[in-house]
Amino acid sequence: MSPKAIFLGIFLLVFLLPLPVYADDDDDAEDAIESLGWVAIGAGVIANLPFIVISKYRRYAVSAGGQSLQMARKIGTVFKPILNFHIMLNGIGYTSGMTHGLLLSEHLDSISLSLAITMTVLMISGVLLKYTSSRNMKIFNRLLHGQFGLVLLLIVLITLHVLTGDD
Repeated sequence: MSPKAIFLGIFLLVFLLPLPVYADDDDDAEDAIESLGWVAIGAGVIANLPFIVISKYRRYAVSAGGQSLQMARKIGTVFKPILNFHIMLNGIGYTSGMTHGLLLSEHLDSISLSLAITMTVLMISGVLLKYTSSRNMKIFNRLLHGQFGLVLLLIVLITLHVLTGDD
């Protein structure tokens, strides 16, 4: 998937996702904003779980050698489309999560702000990992993007955000 296609998709989502929110001034607007948050969570889970499983299996297969090495080569042929799927869905999740946050900015709290910062750091490091050519930048962004602590922090912040959200 080309960077132009990804940018166009994210650009359109930024303008099309909030439209149902402004279609009606009743409680449906709150439901639509809440739905954006659930879209962000769902897209993040769907984007990351298969990618993590395939990445871990691929690393295990390469280190095991033998028959597993042949399987790693087969997985290598589908890895790029899975990576593109991962990037696309994370872009959708990030955009819908940030739109959700912007539309509910009057309820900003420390958990929501921390969640937005963590999401932004992970998203920027992922984009830089994909589109930079400098070896040092790639190493830095690979280390930052793959930090277990940041991923754990993101999961904890999402859980706290959902549990402490306004009812």
